[in-house]
Amino acid sequence: MSVPIVRRNLLHERGKFGLHVTGIAATLMLVSLLLGFRDGMYSSLTAYIDHTRADLVVSQFGSQSLFSASSSLPASLHEAIKEIPGTSEIDHILVADTIFSHANLKLPVLVIGYNWQTGFGGPWNIGKGRSLQADDEILLDTWLAWRSGLDVGDRVYVLGKEFTVVGLTRETASWMSPYIFVSLSSAEDILHLPGDASLFLVNLGQGANRNNFTEAITTEFDNVDVLTTDEIAAADRKFLATVLDRPIGVMLIISSIIAIAVMGLIIYTSIINRLPEFSTLKAIGSNNNWLRWLVIRETLLRTLLGFGLSLIMSYLAARLIEYVWPQFTVTLRPETIPSIGLAALIMSIVSALWPIQQIAKVDPAIVFKA
Repeated sequence: MSVPIVRRNLLHERGKFGLHVTGIAATLMLVSLLLGFRDGMYSSLTAYIDHTRADLVVSQFGSQSLFSASSSLPASLHEAIKEIPGTSEIDHILVADTIFSHANLKLPVLVIGYNWQTGFGGPWNIGKGRSLQADDEILLDTWLAWRSGLDVGDRVYVLGKEFTVVGLTRETASWMSPYIFVSLSSAEDILHLPGDASLFLVNLGQGANRNNFTEAITTEFDNVDVLTTDEIAAADRKFLATVLDRPIGVMLIISSIIAIAVMGLIIYTSIINRLPEFSTLKAIGSNNNWLRWLVIRETLLRTLLGFGLSLIMSYLAARLIEYVWPQFTVTLRPETIPSIGLAALIMSIVSALWPIQQIAKVDPAIVFKA
């Protein structure tokens, strides 16, 4: 009858085994949260353009990003673009950065003016209240409202004009700045940009050819670009990558080193504390290779359990972070789980390399010494 020695070794001291698994889970959770934080920044940065429901976006030539460049076109192009064959739905928005001031709070925000009668280019998730129905109404991001102590029904001044808060939006607080939504005419008024448009949002009719539409626009109008929402989102992600990808990459490397160090320390202490047991196993005929394989199996089992626990801890931590700090989005993507699991496997093997060499130095004769 075989003896399940790996399971018995690990469960002999269950408290210590639980601490080992929790320590591994915590280090893997750190890696998962950093990846989730990076992906969350990308998703929150492109959340608006991803939810516009537009097939194509007409912008000023050279302005391929919502954040890294400003687009300014005459709003009079609206009717002209509408007449282009293939156009099914069109509206334009006015977008600008400004400082939101209320009481002692000052925060950068992104003002988005849209046609509230069609809702095209407006918020996609109103958590409380309702959408706009008049030019003197405003929608605030939920986190911005919480920070400023505002709620539905309150009055607030934005760039000198008084608005009534009628709704609080969700998924509209990127790491750069939260969004506020006003009517198109109010945006023109407070931004002092009458007759201007930042972007034209276009939906094509059934059977319309995108390439033909793009060629017609660029041929008929000067100084314009026609982009898909995916192209704008990619440009925004590229802009973010130039700012934050390297620091986050460095933090990921550091967290991986920490994970290897923690795993190595766990394995090393478990081996050192059990040297007499390994001596006994050697004394009854176990060779060094068998003992090394025993330690590797124990390490892999600890890592597997720690990996599973880290998934649960990462999910709970992500939800807690988003609840306490709604301006941050932590996106744990299912497709990253195999990568993290493979990284955990590699880190566990690397961390076990040096400690298992100590087994070869164990003298079985110490078992027989008084």
